[in-house]
Amino acid sequence: MKYGKINGLILAVLCVGSLPVQAQQEIKTEVIESTVYDRFVRLGGTVVPHKKVTINSQQAGQINYIAGIEGDKFSLGTLLISCDDDVLRAKRSAAMAQWQQASYAYNNAQTQYNREIWSPKTEKSMTGMAMPGLMDQMFTRPMSNSMGYGDVDVDRRANILNAQAAVQQAAAQMRLVKAQIDEIDVRLMDTKSVAPFTGVIVKKLVEEGDTVQPGQPLLVFAKSNHLSLEVNVPVNLMLGIKKGAVFKATFANDRGIDVRVAQIFPVADAKQHTVKIKLDLPVGSAAAPGMYAVVSLLNSSSRGQSFPAVPIEAVVKRGSLPAIFIVNGKTDIVEMKIVRLGKTLPNGKKIVLSGVNNGEKIVINPPSNIVSGWILNDGKLSPPKNNNDDA
Repeated sequence: MKYGKINGLILAVLCVGSLPVQAQQEIKTEVIESTVYDRFVRLGGTVVPHKKVTINSQQAGQINYIAGIEGDKFSLGTLLISCDDDVLRAKRSAAMAQWQQASYAYNNAQTQYNREIWSPKTEKSMTGMAMPGLMDQMFTRPMSNSMGYGDVDVDRRANILNAQAAVQQAAAQMRLVKAQIDEIDVRLMDTKSVAPFTGVIVKKLVEEGDTVQPGQPLLVFAKSNHLSLEVNVPVNLMLGIKKGAVFKATFANDRGIDVRVAQIFPVADAKQHTVKIKLDLPVGSAAAPGMYAVVSLLNSSSRGQSFPAVPIEAVVKRGSLPAIFIVNGKTDIVEMKIVRLGKTLPNGKKIVLSGVNNGEKIVINPPSNIVSGWILNDGKLSPPKNNNDDA
């Protein structure tokens, strides 16, 4: 009787241990499909800003303002950096004084010209008892004209032309000074650099108080919300790459994202025999300029070798060997098969080099305690029935 109780207790423990711990878990299955082993080639690339500019100094001077540090974001038109402009402003004040002087000269020349038109010097007589002037107009000038010693009309035209030339010279002087003022204004604008687009400061090359010269780099500014992946592709793979094509790229977090071919450079590198391409990353991607990424590109020289591919979640470890659970299509009995795995595809699946065949049904999310012989029924796993249960 004692031994019977012990045997019954052992039998109960064994029965409990044989029940699936995750019997209520919804089991998912999938039919294995073959894929070409070398359809894709994985190449490394670097994340770069879609647009990047280096802001250089246009004028010599001392830096007196920097908007921020690396990583700070600024909107289009925001002042980023400037240098002192005291010398240029002093030159502008001098040029404005010359402008006023030229303006006065122009007004005076215009007045003289108008007087010559409406009240010529050659016809103006003296006021009061101006007998000499009166005699000159009545006798001397008519006699000189008749004798060929002078011509009043010619003198009047000459005086008008002289007055007109004085007006034109004064106007030219005004334009000259105005051009000098415009040049100084442009140079004043060159002392300040604004954001050419919305972006971030990638690199700061100077500090406040530094003295700079024309052409010296000051800041590197890049577009922050639009990143690209720059990859050097061997020329033998370029047949499979077209502008607008979409591929998979993975970063340090091993999460794949879609990237689109945005630019293919027209000239290949003569030393490395590669062609540079740029792939656009989705807006808001968890990436930053300088990060390393791997992109899977179509292999135009693929040999077309196909192998079964399974989701990585379907692979379990039994000891040190990878295994996959196959569901018999007729009996719904689960069977474990040891497999040999290949590389990971861009879609996250694993190539299976041996152990399973195309068209077999596999368990995608096997429970941790699953063993061969279990039965899959209506999406639930259960251990096989014991024929001695009725005894």
